[in-house]
Amino acid sequence: MESKNSVWDLYAPVYDLFMRVNRPAYMEMYGMIRRAIKGKTVLEIAAGTGLIAKNVADAAESMIATDVAENLLARARTGYVPHNLDFRWADATFLPFDDDRFDVVIIANALHIVDAPRKVLAEIRRVLKPGGRLIAPNFLHAEADSFGKTAVKLLGAAGIKFENDWDEKSYERFIEGNGFNMISHTVLKAMIPLMYAECEMTDAPLKKTYSLFDRLPDMPVYGNPVPGAALAALGSGTGALALTALAVNASAKRRHSKAGGAAAFALAAGALGCGALAAWSAYAHVMFSDNGPRKLSRHISEGIAKLIDIPDGGRGLDIGCGSGALTIACAKRCPGAIMTGIDFPSAYGVSSRRKLFEYNAGTEGVSERTEFVEGRIDELPFEDETFDAVTGSFPARKSRGDLVTILSEALRTLKKGGVFAIHDIVTPDRTPELMQFMQALRDAGYEKVELIDTTGGLFMTRKEASALLLKDSAVFYGKK
Repeated sequence: MESKNSVWDLYAPVYDLFMRVNRPAYMEMYGMIRRAIKGKTVLEIAAGTGLIAKNVADAAESMIATDVAENLLARARTGYVPHNLDFRWADATFLPFDDDRFDVVIIANALHIVDAPRKVLAEIRRVLKPGGRLIAPNFLHAEADSFGKTAVKLLGAAGIKFENDWDEKSYERFIEGNGFNMISHTVLKAMIPLMYAECEMTDAPLKKTYSLFDRLPDMPVYGNPVPGAALAALGSGTGALALTALAVNASAKRRHSKAGGAAAFALAAGALGCGALAAWSAYAHVMFSDNGPRKLSRHISEGIAKLIDIPDGGRGLDIGCGSGALTIACAKRCPGAIMTGIDFPSAYGVSSRRKLFEYNAGTEGVSERTEFVEGRIDELPFEDETFDAVTGSFPARKSRGDLVTILSEALRTLKKGGVFAIHDIVTPDRTPELMQFMQALRDAGYEKVELIDTTGGLFMTRKEASALLLKDSAVFYGKK
């Protein structure tokens, strides 16, 4: 679902405006959903900006609404949010919830968009309690009038693709062919006809649940600071702006409109800017990628690991560990040590992150000497002087926290004689406070405290650092 994430992230600012045309149908649908979920535990998948969740959650006992698009979730968390509603990040094909968890699952107007709707329905069956109910409203593109079909074509040109083109009968056959009986349904009038459907699970045995890790190769997957989804979003944005500029310019010429010409020029300038950003992002993605020639992400992790030593039987801590690249590099560097990776709870879903961390540790052969802990890196859940080494890579960026606070907390957990190597961006505005902090550590008796510039060849060249906006990259290094 990564590509869909990118497109919906891009259109998050105008999502609610676009959906207003369907407001009458949605208002009617809210009433039906509220009756179906009264007093129930509810999960909504592909919740977008929370249009449905915010209007129905107060009827439920509790409700979790999920999406893969961070920008949509950010908008969902603004404004009024019922007290019993929680917005979270989740991939619909790999839900971070236990079996038999929810009374009701809602997925509205998403099964026609996702790449793998059958896998989504299999996950819904897994998390539904016995006797639970699926509410699956969906647009019927095959029954759209000429206006609706034109809207679908325009959305496709802007990067929003529809994988399935159902009518009322074919949608019902799809639902009933994938483990559910459609017990009630009605078609609501909207820009594209909207079929409201309530379904219950059949008694057919559940097929093997699709797992994110079924599609991973037998090699570690650490991700990329510039994800492919961002590249797709920028590409879609460039294309959408360029097409819109052409259309506005053509209209302006027909009407001899100066205002229209100015708008077309502004859109064209936006397309050029978006294209330039896409080109830079593609360069950065290749530089950091483990499949690229430079492999900068791996080089940074292994470079930090080389700065520390942990005795046999000792313990190390990696703050803001993510998918475990640095944690695992340290475990491989110090084969007699145990490494703990800790990451900040966030919208990305710690359960999924834990599984990826453990998968990577297994493929690297260090699963018995690594562990993942959920927790705040500015309030670490460890006693003083627990670890022989503390590492980290961009912890302040990952947690959006204060760097000195994060460093103070990390050093609290470090044993006397232990080493630390924490990589981050030390911008000029951070430098005075960090210099004062380093002097305070020296005054407190630390054997060594220094700031190592990584752009002079340690991790990257100055030219690379400048091109990647990392000219202030440095390692906070020393010994307690």
